[in-house]
Amino acid sequence: MPPSVTIDSLQRPHVTFMTARVDGTPLACGAGVGYDDYVELKYMYVLPACRGMGLGKQMLEALENEVRRSGGRMVRLETGTAQTESIELYERAGYRRCPPFGEHRANAASIFMEKSL
Repeated sequence: MPPSVTIDSLQRPHVTFMTARVDGTPLACGAGVGYDDYVELKYMYVLPACRGMGLGKQMLEALENEVRRSGGRMVRLETGTAQTESIELYERAGYRRCPPFGEHRANAASIFMEKSL
């Protein structure tokens, strides 16, 4: 996780943070940050040794289910162009590329995606 992420930042209102654990050891995580008309997915991460086990897909589905449960209808995210496995995961899950949103700005190293729920 980036060093700017703190426990306090994850405990704010409108933030959902989830982890996938085995025997108490976190293997994957992800967060959703709610805004007025969308939820931004952030901090999606799976330990390298655990990649390919479907944890990213399960985490994404769990976060989307939480967005639906709380009444959200639009999910957006930013990922890096070098994150090919993440991009494939999001595309398989129905995410489509979109323009930058919120405080994000166009950046050659970033891809922006969204999905209506």
